[in-house]
Amino acid sequence: MSPNTPHAPSPTENIIHRTASRPFSLHHTLVGKEETCALYLHCHPEAELFYLEQGKLEFQIENRTYVLCAGEGIFIPPDLIHSALNLTDAREMCSYRAIVFSVALLEKSLPPYCQPYFTPLYLQRLDCIYPITRANPANDKLLSLLPSLFSFQETALDRYELALTGSLLLCWQELYNHCFSQAAESTPRCGNQTELTASLTYIQQHFSEPLTLADLAASAGFSEGYFCHSFKSFTGYSPFVYLNRIRIVKSCELLIQTDKKITEIASLCGFNNISYFNRTFYKMMHLTPSGYRKAFSAAPLL
Repeated sequence: MSPNTPHAPSPTENIIHRTASRPFSLHHTLVGKEETCALYLHCHPEAELFYLEQGKLEFQIENRTYVLCAGEGIFIPPDLIHSALNLTDAREMCSYRAIVFSVALLEKSLPPYCQPYFTPLYLQRLDCIYPITRANPANDKLLSLLPSLFSFQETALDRYELALTGSLLLCWQELYNHCFSQAAESTPRCGNQTELTASLTYIQQHFSEPLTLADLAASAGFSEGYFCHSFKSFTGYSPFVYLNRIRIVKSCELLIQTDKKITEIASLCGFNNISYFNRTFYKMMHLTPSGYRKAFSAAPLL
């Protein structure tokens, strides 16, 4: 696979990450010395294992920040917004590799009684972000496994597919041991997933409208109090924090893909107060809307 080149699509990718018909894709990206943005803000329904070969990056995943140095990596759960800034010395190159894959690739390769190894990804996603840094001795095995995942890229699929799945399972065991198991223990179980999923769909479809708590609760068929409690248990966010998250992601798309004025973008994304939009945007993105537009005007994504 040839290295990626910068482009600027929507934060919610329209890309299906596949190799042939398989639910994974391997990526190799070289970041130009003049590029400040190494990875465009986006999200995708697949999980991602990222490995930094050369350089230094500042990863932003939702509202969390992680700094990676050469030889380190990070696991990004499905559906989390992420981007990266290039902190590499101007005299050096920055390069990274990643595998983006459906969790089902591993889940369906094992018997049903192994399902608890995957459940945490659907319970508390932010707690399943895992930086694979050298500062933590527990990461030694993962750091030794990551480079092997990307040694298959120039090989025919039938010569490495089983080995790749095996390598991913070994990585998953380490991730479970050091991260997912703790997330499962600390997360309360939540019923009513069908109703709450319907409310998430409703938010996606109506985010630009002046939604009230009564509207959101009705979309799930719950009382307002029960809805707030259940929604937070299910997503990890309060309803309006989640709504604003969706609105900010949509505003990022418009900032990059259009030349619309920031006031117009705020209105299109459901913010009727430009000051509140600016504050909310900065709290989530750590940049002003205009600063984001400038910094992320062209960068790769995966």
